[in-house]
Amino acid sequence: MTIYFSTATQGRAMISGPLADAVQTLLNRKGAGLVVDGRFGPASARAMNDWQTGSGFPVSATFLEDEWQSLSTLGPLTAFDRVLNPTVAFEGTYFTGAVGAFDSGGLTWGILGFTLSSGALEQLFSDIEIRAPGLIAGIFGDEYDQMMQALPLRGQAAVDWAKTISTGANNTRLIDPWAGHFSALGNQGAAKSVQMDHAFATWFGRAVGYLSRYMSGRQVSLLDIAFWFDVAVQTGVSSAVSADLLAVDTAGLDNAACRAAFAQVIANHAAAQWRNDVLSRKMTFATGRGTVHGAVYDLADWGITDEVVPTPDAETRPVLSVMFAAS
Repeated sequence: MTIYFSTATQGRAMISGPLADAVQTLLNRKGAGLVVDGRFGPASARAMNDWQTGSGFPVSATFLEDEWQSLSTLGPLTAFDRVLNPTVAFEGTYFTGAVGAFDSGGLTWGILGFTLSSGALEQLFSDIEIRAPGLIAGIFGDEYDQMMQALPLRGQAAVDWAKTISTGANNTRLIDPWAGHFSALGNQGAAKSVQMDHAFATWFGRAVGYLSRYMSGRQVSLLDIAFWFDVAVQTGVSSAVSADLLAVDTAGLDNAACRAAFAQVIANHAAAQWRNDVLSRKMTFATGRGTVHGAVYDLADWGITDEVVPTPDAETRPVLSVMFAAS
């Protein structure tokens, strides 16, 4: 019995992210009438229980693999589909959120913070246009031409342009109508699918590589995979960090103890202003429990435990991406 998530999270962070978004979308196809926001709160839990009743499943706070397959008519989720969710929650922007020019990224959008200055936004918009021609123009309207002219900008030029549409403390928010445009685009199935594919291509392969290098020869769990995925997204592994990780004496340590030791190494290399955040995130994956940004997480609620799973596949397209593409 494979648990994908549990809604019994009293006092802890609710389930959120692409999987919650997908289940909300699928429940709406059955008439649930939910607001699809990727946050699986009480209304979503009630809709899930109603569907369980109508579909012959026991009413429960847990959502199982066979329930997913029945609701979606798709195959089991990949490791990426599952470990992505807590990292998305930590990042905080989900599919729809956009952040202004508060840092060198310029404008940042989507589940794992795709930035204008790096060229990631240009790649995303190009792929969205291929899959859904005219979608971006229809949503951005009068701002479409300006957006298209901004997409090729890099570095400081991207930051300077993003400042013209940013507001609030440290330019963290976008002015209207820009915030609404990005939110509306992020709610489209084509945009969700493209974001999933780019997140998979950009970060999951790195995570699998880290897992292979630093935990070689070990049986692995979703907690191991999730730990290295969060590393790939938040900090990466520089040559200096890699040398210190390889120097850790892991003989006699179980996987959880290895993760804890690696977490400390990674945090020690982080900039002072981010060190506590890096450590809290990594230790949450190390132990399966923790507090991040003031919220309490138990990753067992998210179906992520130390149960042994097959070695992750960095080639197979995420099931959630396929589902969103058809939505």
